[in-house]
Amino acid sequence: MRTCEMLMVMPPNKITRAEVARHMNVDPSLIRYYFRDRSTLLLAAVARLTAELSRLMDEELARSDLTPESRLRARVSALLKLNVTYPFFHRLMIDELVTLDTPAAVRFVEQLTREGVAGYTDVMDAGVKDGVFRRTSVPFLFLAVIGMCEFFVNGMPILRIVMGKDFDQRAISVRYREFICELLLDGLKVR
Repeated sequence: MRTCEMLMVMPPNKITRAEVARHMNVDPSLIRYYFRDRSTLLLAAVARLTAELSRLMDEELARSDLTPESRLRARVSALLKLNVTYPFFHRLMIDELVTLDTPAAVRFVEQLTREGVAGYTDVMDAGVKDGVFRRTSVPFLFLAVIGMCEFFVNGMPILRIVMGKDFDQRAISVRYREFICELLLDGLKVR
């Protein structure tokens, strides 16, 4: 979907049906035919991107040993990969989708949030049961992971300055993923 490609380089508030038509080099009426308004266009983009997040999560889980620690790493890694590829994903969610007052958007956001928190709850419950994690606020953990992943992309100009000539976005993404995973795992350990 071209809208998702546009979200790789363009903030969601700049994406309109006319802009999508222009990028696709098609008549705007074609886009209006498939998407009755901007909200249906954005909702379709979010649905596609969350499907991509699920695919990335499955890919990361397939490489893990399915311990609670590796499942947490898989969740963080998948979200960070999505954010690096689509840096405006969470802006789309927060600035656009959450504020849409359509039943479809409300249902989608609520379902996506419930599923995300449920996934972290499963990981944390398994970790507590295995004696590797302490009890903590799962909604706060969910939000913290989103924040760390989103700000990595938004804070890239700061890292470029700090890292100087050693800046390699791909290598730094891997290092950052390891950093936040270790930070989380150390913070969640039983004391």
